Amino acid sequence: MEQVLSGCPNLECLKLECVLGIHRLEISTVKLRELSVVNYDDDNDLWLEIIAPRIETLHLFGPFTEIRIDQRNVASLVNARLQGFESQKSPSYLKELLHSVAHVKNLELGSGCIECLSILELSGWRFPPSSREVLELSVAFEQLNFSGICSFLESSLDLETLVIKWDHESETELLSNFTNEDEQTRRFETHHFNGSFPHLKTIKFLNFYGSVLPLVKYLLKHAIVLEEFVITAAFLESDVSPDYDIMALEFLSLTRSILSAC
Repeated sequence: MEQVLSGCPNLECLKLECVLGIHRLEISTVKLRELSVVNYDDDNDLWLEIIAPRIETLHLFGPFTEIRIDQRNVASLVNARLQGFESQKSPSYLKELLHSVAHVKNLELGSGCIECLSILELSGWRFPPSSREVLELSVAFEQLNFSGICSFLESSLDLETLVIKWDHESETELLSNFTNEDEQTRRFETHHFNGSFPHLKTIKFLNFYGSVLPLVKYLLKHAIVLEEFVITAAFLESDVSPDYDIMALEFLSLTRSILSAC
């Protein structure tokens, strides 16, 4: 790999897919700005250490609990996409990873990461403060996830844009071993946040399927400079979300009450 990189001084984007046998990836080329690592899963549980102080975009997809990143080694990172994380492997690994990318401006998390966030929140772990401005989450719209999502958002006070997308293939099987929907609903209803999101201007719910009204209420309450709110429903086999009609009426009523209070 060192020979490949040294022989391509003008390389700007590098994608490694199903690559094994590399345990230290050091990128010092000046022009390389984007790195993707897809399906790295070493059978011997050996770590892949990434040292790439100049890259600006990092995409990890598939099993990546054997990948180690230190924030000092990705100091120029602006964009990070973490997708395909296997939540059952190690929720504690996500702690380390979140510290490593806390400085990025744009962060995208897949549904496996979201489930781990909820498990970490249940354990009482406090998410590290971040400087992210754009956050995109792929989630299963279930009450099980709401407390974890909100606690994570509360570590993102510089946030300007929030996008939450429904992942129709996502399930919360691991999380259901720690709690249940009734318990999480009670926890979310009593969740207290003293602060606000002073920079959050854009919120988008894309392809939602199920009830997201509790999460919507929470965001509208704390997004004090909100300028744009977009919500679109998903269709499965010509069927709209079962709560869509009811939620549409409640949402309109909610926005009217907020406007009246302003």
